[in-house]
Amino acid sequence: MKEHYWILAGIGFTTLIMAWLPSISKKIKVSGPIILLLIGFLLLGLGLPIGWPDPLWADEGLMYFSEMIVIISLMGAGLKIGNNYSFKAWKRPFLLVFLTMPLCMVSAYFLGQNFLFFSVPSSLLLAAVLAPTDPVLAAETQLDDPEREKEYKGKIRFSLTAEAGLNDGLAFPFTYMAVLVAQAGGWAAFDFTDWMLDKFFLKIIIGTIAGFAIGNAIGFTLDKVHKYAGIKTFDGFLALSLTLFSYGATELLHGYGFLAVFFTGLSLRHYEKVSGDYKTKMHDFIHEIERILLVVWIILFGGSIMNGMLSLTDWRGIVFAFAFVLIIRPLAGIISMTGIRDSFKNKLAISFLGIKGIGSVFYLAWAFVEFEDFEYKNELYSITAYIILISIVVHGFTAPSIIEYFKRKTEQNENESGDTPKG
Repeated sequence: MKEHYWILAGIGFTTLIMAWLPSISKKIKVSGPIILLLIGFLLLGLGLPIGWPDPLWADEGLMYFSEMIVIISLMGAGLKIGNNYSFKAWKRPFLLVFLTMPLCMVSAYFLGQNFLFFSVPSSLLLAAVLAPTDPVLAAETQLDDPEREKEYKGKIRFSLTAEAGLNDGLAFPFTYMAVLVAQAGGWAAFDFTDWMLDKFFLKIIIGTIAGFAIGNAIGFTLDKVHKYAGIKTFDGFLALSLTLFSYGATELLHGYGFLAVFFTGLSLRHYEKVSGDYKTKMHDFIHEIERILLVVWIILFGGSIMNGMLSLTDWRGIVFAFAFVLIIRPLAGIISMTGIRDSFKNKLAISFLGIKGIGSVFYLAWAFVEFEDFEYKNELYSITAYIILISIVVHGFTAPSIIEYFKRKTEQNENESGDTPKG
């Protein structure tokens, strides 16, 4: 019985710290996930009697838990993006998704084959799971809530928020590709046409349409039932309900639920007849749920690291992890934004802050649930853990200062010019 109380006390202690963590992070200019990771190390050292990964998690449990955090974060990302961004501003996240992401994937696949000496399916899976930037661990580099967002129209935070919202869904077809190639036994028996028409085009289109349809339908309902029937809601948990409904319904309709959730939040945020105060309340509610789940995830991730997860790969995996975070993603980002009329510092910041995290773990676990006979499973988990850890530490110590620098610079330019340019 005492173990039960230890668990409650440990979780309560951690979530109590989480209440002050955003302010602490801002003050010391260190990202919150670093502090949470250290707390995870501490709780493992103290012997908190929970089911610590030893060192790997159970694939199915990891998949469902990561899935929940990612979809909640995607709803939050959609609700953050207001309509005060021009089409020109969307060019940056589109380039990050349609150029940076493929460049990173090709690089990871090539290195997986020729440096890590993985099989074709495992190299494909490595490329796919590392494609998305994370909407959860990267929360501190993203936009604020719908109303406070107007105070700072930063190119960097908008680009990273929109990229994280889009590419979590667009990475799914390539995870499917890795699974299908593995099931087929290689490229020769892989049905590329079926993959392209179904897993790429059809599921992306259904996910996008479903998201916009659900978001606008809820916005219309909120407006009309109040206007004509006097029925009004001000419950923030509607955002959580919408997250679960749009994700589940879209998956049942054969679409990508990740895309649907993001576009549901985005379209509801843009529905003008829903009050800004209510949008803020929904955003704040979903953000708090996300933070609570993040606490649990990072604590368990810390336990997995301490129990030996990082030892499941050799020096090649470690070199690859550092190269991917510090060289491949930044270089691919800068290349993709070559035609954008922007300062090199801005391009470098956007490219460098491509934080990797929980989305990658979800895709990895999903692939192993779909096909149990993947080669190099331990190595893939370990390399992904290295990349997440490197990203948490490197970006955790640099991102707050980078964001603050560009915020001050933008505010200074606005004060000098007397207005706030869009994009």
